[in-house]
Amino acid sequence: MKKLLAVVILLMLASVSSVADDEQTEPVNWSEKLACEMGVKFATEHVSHGCKSCGKAVLPHLGLGYKILENVRLSVSVDTIAALKENYSRIEPCLGILYIVKDLFAIDAGYTHYFYTSASGDGQKHSNEIYCGIGADVFLSPSLYTFYDFNNEDFSLQVKVVHEIDLRESLMRGLGVEISGEVGYETAKKCNGKCIEGEKRNFFFYGAGVDLAYTIHDRAKAKIGVAWKGNSAEVHTWVNGAHKDFIWMRASVECSF
Repeated sequence: MKKLLAVVILLMLASVSSVADDEQTEPVNWSEKLACEMGVKFATEHVSHGCKSCGKAVLPHLGLGYKILENVRLSVSVDTIAALKENYSRIEPCLGILYIVKDLFAIDAGYTHYFYTSASGDGQKHSNEIYCGIGADVFLSPSLYTFYDFNNEDFSLQVKVVHEIDLRESLMRGLGVEISGEVGYETAKKCNGKCIEGEKRNFFFYGAGVDLAYTIHDRAKAKIGVAWKGNSAEVHTWVNGAHKDFIWMRASVECSF
């Protein structure tokens, strides 16, 4: 696992360095072009698209962004999920590109490769996914994303909104409450890389969350909160806790520089 992480990080650094302009005569101002973000989250359950992956888990995150044009940024990141009590973990290296339109809309697209370093007997070791989305810097910060997993022929659509309430005047500086909600739809022909015999993986998922957020300074934030998600799936072998609602606690710290 350590060797795999080292290879992924080296590939990320190579991808970032390859976009430098060879014909540029002036020194590159790295403080303006290059950005790094990192963080770690703890959750009592990990739920994605309304379906549970595992119980208590730690989720580290590391990302690098490089501004290749004034409104275009290339990013590479690695997310990890490590279950604390179950035999489940995965590594998610991702390559993405972000385009800002008039400081109002953001168009986001990329590719994610999932390495399942251990799983609960499902046998799947990896999968490949592409995504594309658009977000708006307006009230509720709405976003619309689509995902497609080639290994499972899995298509999903997700709509999400987020609203932050500033509490610095009523309580203390840097304190706020983040409220989020989402709804989506998923359909697939396979599960864990295998055909789903006699079963249909078509369902809606939905969820909401409330987090108490504290901005330590402009580049660091801590959160703690509670989330709820569910799905409309019937009882199938491919979904952990199908047709069930999940409620869990979460806490995170993130920073950028």
